[in-house]
Amino acid sequence: MDRVNPLLAELVESLTTTPAVVVNGSWDVIASNVLARAISPSFTVGTNLASALFDNERARRTLPRWGEVSARMVSLLKEAHHDSSPDDTRIDRLRTELERRSEEFRRAWSEGVLPDDYALHVPMDHPEVGRLTITYEVMRVPDSDSSLVIGHAEPGSTSEKRLFELVSKGEPWIT
Repeated sequence: MDRVNPLLAELVESLTTTPAVVVNGSWDVIASNVLARAISPSFTVGTNLASALFDNERARRTLPRWGEVSARMVSLLKEAHHDSSPDDTRIDRLRTELERRSEEFRRAWSEGVLPDDYALHVPMDHPEVGRLTITYEVMRVPDSDSSLVIGHAEPGSTSEKRLFELVSKGEPWIT
């Protein structure tokens, strides 16, 4: 598992009202804050977000726009593959595993293109607070294969109120 820069990990933890995750080049979570983990257990350190999306039936149930989210995940993986060193085989191994397990992944990889936008609006049905719509932005960490993923809800929206409700609960949900 990649190590996250300690200052970046500290920044992520300090964002108490904003879900934040740091991922490596193959989209393994290497740091996350309490709110991100409260939104989804997929944001737990050590989880590969692509595998969680394609292998976990719960993702299909809780993400009404699963097809759009999964297509974006594949495009981000393709970009990471394009940008990775020839010596780094993590994405090749992940791709092989996901192609073996998922027809949807195989199809998306063959059709996918590199992303032209890093914002993604993700509605989800959270088991404790109901429907949330979170916009995630992906920001590359300089001199690293890591990215910082920050989520936010529209100010004043029901989703923002529900995010604050998750913050007040303090503990992530487990199902």
